[in-house]
Amino acid sequence: METDYFALAICAVIALVSAATSINRLKTARVIEDTPTSKIRSAHQGYVELVGFAKTGPEQILLSALTQTPCLWYRYNIERYESSGKNSSWRSIESKTSDQAFTLNDDSGDCYVMPSRANVSTVRKRRWQGNSRHPTTISSSSIFSKRYRYTEELLCADDLLYVIGLFETRHPPSPIAVRDAEMVKILSDWKQDYDKLTERFDRNGDGEIDIQEWELVRAEAQRKADRQQRSTAPLNPVHTISYSPSRRQPYIIASSEPESLSRRYRWQAFALLLVSIVSGTALVWMLVQNNATIAQ
Repeated sequence: METDYFALAICAVIALVSAATSINRLKTARVIEDTPTSKIRSAHQGYVELVGFAKTGPEQILLSALTQTPCLWYRYNIERYESSGKNSSWRSIESKTSDQAFTLNDDSGDCYVMPSRANVSTVRKRRWQGNSRHPTTISSSSIFSKRYRYTEELLCADDLLYVIGLFETRHPPSPIAVRDAEMVKILSDWKQDYDKLTERFDRNGDGEIDIQEWELVRAEAQRKADRQQRSTAPLNPVHTISYSPSRRQPYIIASSEPESLSRRYRWQAFALLLVSIVSGTALVWMLVQNNATIAQ
């Protein structure tokens, strides 16, 4: 009996990958369970957990690529059924994930969620089949064979939103800095028409703006900047949550409660552990059989 090295290699790879992924899922569940939920208004800078509702922000509303459904985030995958001899399978031929930011609100404030590089899990998931590369209807029932399979996932406004990631707050410039910047802009605009500026502030009539007269110009520009600042609504801090560069801090966006999410990761870890044990057992059995054959 010849040793089937390919089967041995497959069992070994499955056992190792399943074990590693199981450990990773278990670690993620522990992170979710050990990280307390923060409020946006009082959250510390760094790795935090937020729970709220998805909300439309100033950005343009998205339309999902396959069904043109209004949403805040989408992901889709198009597969084609391919067969060759006795082998047949679905092969992915087109996929895309949106990366436009959207807003999470938890009644204490708003936080921009940056979906890039996030592990997104949503209950809004559809899968159906059709006969063209891009779907024309959403239907999975037909007496005819379907060559294409479509999967679309969405996050929509008012969906429950759980996010754990890197929280950062960007504060607006101070009122003095805003006033000084506006003052510089006003002076620059006035200098564009020097004749008009001279006519307004030339007190001694020499056709020039001397040092004393320039101080009058600056004082008037400052008063105008102060008036404009008082008439402008104060800027609020901008909160964002995004991908953390630390490998120990997973970036997760999900439309579920943290308790159910951690349970899901634990069940996945358990299932992967079983796969690893079965594959490892099969590997050991094949090695034992091979050694027994060699011994004979």
